[in-house]
Amino acid sequence: MTTTPTATGKPPFLLLWLKTMRVPFLQATFVPVILGGVLALQVAHVFTIGTFLLTLLGANLFHIATNMLNDYFDFKSGNDLQVKHQNPFAGGGRVLTAGLVKTSTHLLVSTLCLLFGCVIGLYLIFAFSLPYLFVLGIIGVISSYFYVGPPFRFAYRGIGELIVGINFGPVMTLGAYYVQTHSFAWEPLLASIPVGLLVAAILWINEFPDMDADNAVGKRTLVLRLGYSRSIAVYVGMVVAAYLLLIIYALLAVFSFAPITSLASLIALLSLPFALKAVKVLRANYKDPHAIIPANANTIFLHLAFGVLAILGFALGAVLGL
Repeated sequence: MTTTPTATGKPPFLLLWLKTMRVPFLQATFVPVILGGVLALQVAHVFTIGTFLLTLLGANLFHIATNMLNDYFDFKSGNDLQVKHQNPFAGGGRVLTAGLVKTSTHLLVSTLCLLFGCVIGLYLIFAFSLPYLFVLGIIGVISSYFYVGPPFRFAYRGIGELIVGINFGPVMTLGAYYVQTHSFAWEPLLASIPVGLLVAAILWINEFPDMDADNAVGKRTLVLRLGYSRSIAVYVGMVVAAYLLLIIYALLAVFSFAPITSLASLIALLSLPFALKAVKVLRANYKDPHAIIPANANTIFLHLAFGVLAILGFALGAVLGL
């Protein structure tokens, strides 16, 4: 027996809030946090499941808050109301434009997620004496609220893509590693860069269908500033750079804790078909918000497959290197 929407067209409660929180995009948090935890076990031989789960929960709460605050401020600015296409990967969550959730409720839930994420972060800082986690947390809070929130509105200034790549790459991976080991290392930083590039690529390609809507409200994303041709080149460059870094790491055996790990991490090359498909569709359909959908989807699958395979590669390499 299947559940159907109500007579008013409103989806069931659970589905509505999964859509409101944009839960499918939380893979962008799971991959770097798990990567940081795995590297803590590999490099420093420490791993505490309780603190790891708290880190994962806190990071996801920050991500949910970011998703919802972005939708709230884009709705208030009129940005989402300018979106005419039905591409599910762009144009925001659309729950506010459809009137499915009250704006006051939406803002309350997003604020609570941000506050609870901060509470978890403060607990980890004081319970385990992790002062530098406060710095990473501040970066996360500022990025969450001011990505499109006034007065900074980073996305309007053409630096939103950079902020996303840094936060969902180095910041989260180093944060997860630091919580476990109480120290920093080069290995998690280097490993996080390809992941950050591919997260940025998700945002990048999702901005193509929204260029007209963004331009109408003065949201000058970097994709909009560069235009179609150069933005396609940058997208290809980010994807290529992620794979090149992986190969360079393998050739130079940069992961000193288990040299064979650098070779085992090459298993992430199996994600290449997603990259090739995304690039092909993007080049053919960059102006069509509906025909570009397979490119949007394949970029998400690319990040997930690359991340999961790289994590498995690190784990496999460490085992083989024992």
